[in-house]
Amino acid sequence: MNGHDTELMESVLVDSGFQQIDSETAADIVILNTCSVREQAERKAIGRLHSLARRKKIEKNFSLGVTGCMAQNLGRELFRLIPDLDFAISPGCIHAIGKVLRRLENGEKQIFLSNGDTETSDDFCRRKITRASAFVTIANGCNMNCSYCIVPKTRGRETCRPMESIVREVQFLAERGVKEVTLGGQIVNFYGIRKIPFENGKSPFVQLLERVHAINGLERIRFLSPHPSGFRDDLIGCYANLPKLCPHVHFPIQSGSDRILRSMRRPYTRQTALEVLHKLRQNLPEMAISTDLIVGFPGEMEEDFRQTEQLFDKIDFDMAFIFKYSPRAGTPAAAMGNQVSQDVCEERHQILLKKLAITSIRRNRLFLNSHQPVLVEEPSTRDHHILWGYTPHHKKVFFLGPKELIGKIVDVKISHASTCALNGILEDDKG
Repeated sequence: MNGHDTELMESVLVDSGFQQIDSETAADIVILNTCSVREQAERKAIGRLHSLARRKKIEKNFSLGVTGCMAQNLGRELFRLIPDLDFAISPGCIHAIGKVLRRLENGEKQIFLSNGDTETSDDFCRRKITRASAFVTIANGCNMNCSYCIVPKTRGRETCRPMESIVREVQFLAERGVKEVTLGGQIVNFYGIRKIPFENGKSPFVQLLERVHAINGLERIRFLSPHPSGFRDDLIGCYANLPKLCPHVHFPIQSGSDRILRSMRRPYTRQTALEVLHKLRQNLPEMAISTDLIVGFPGEMEEDFRQTEQLFDKIDFDMAFIFKYSPRAGTPAAAMGNQVSQDVCEERHQILLKKLAITSIRRNRLFLNSHQPVLVEEPSTRDHHILWGYTPHHKKVFFLGPKELIGKIVDVKISHASTCALNGILEDDKG
């Protein structure tokens, strides 16, 4: 989400007459786009801002700003922490960044825009296309109020873009060579619920998927991040009915214990989650599944963790983002009793990481000697002769090839599998 927000701001600023440059030290304006999901990220951002603010003592025409979740979370407190900060803009206001910079030019200082201070821009920004894959925001904010999560505070209540605006944006991207879009939001599969009527038993999100699927030139569709409660049969059926929908799903289950799920305010059970995952793999046996898991949540007992271990073994995840719980100020979980010690969190974290190493390489080895269509992203940072890209299953593949293939889908024969990636040999070019 933050990467996409940065792209949008770049486009708005260029359209407003500003020039983007590669050198931070030569820039007249530096903007730090921030995340507040984890407290450590906030601490790092504040440290970085202190470092940047020192330039203002020397360069009087230098401007410094903050955008993103930290701007909303800390608000005007940022100006106390960083007295030389010129502006702070919450995520819901980034489309107004050009106007904010013009206000700075006119002499205003310490400008703050909070979510709701500007009208939401329903239309899309015609941003510069630099890759063959693109992120398209379909909704912002979240109504779920999970007890560990600060997103509702930083990004606000859920708001959905009009379907026509989303479809126009994807058409715009496809006409300019984008082959893959990822539909994004805090909870994408709740898109339009209670605002857009169901049609023939299909949710608004499924209707959107079908509209996007019909766009000429587009070859792949992904979405992030869904909620386990939002997987009805109409969405599960899309994996069989919509060939452009990639056979990969991110399913953030968080815990295998019903008791902990209730404490997290996650409105599903271990059993209902397992039923959905079973249906997904039943519908598409080769379905790649990734997840998010939190270990050491307040009150997590050995039995709770064992249930998460058992679930992990049962699903055979391709990938998992495993987090050690740490209290986040401003969330209900931070005030809960029975906080789990860091030593226990680390022990449980390591147990799941070892399991993940086994399941990841087992799942990746299923692709050995197969031919995979790879959407080429860019050269490897270690060797520019080596390119990398993703298969439809979201498997990262490295192979030797010319840079002219960047942005194309090519056929690669998989020759090696590791826990994190695949290696292969270029077969031919599909264009």
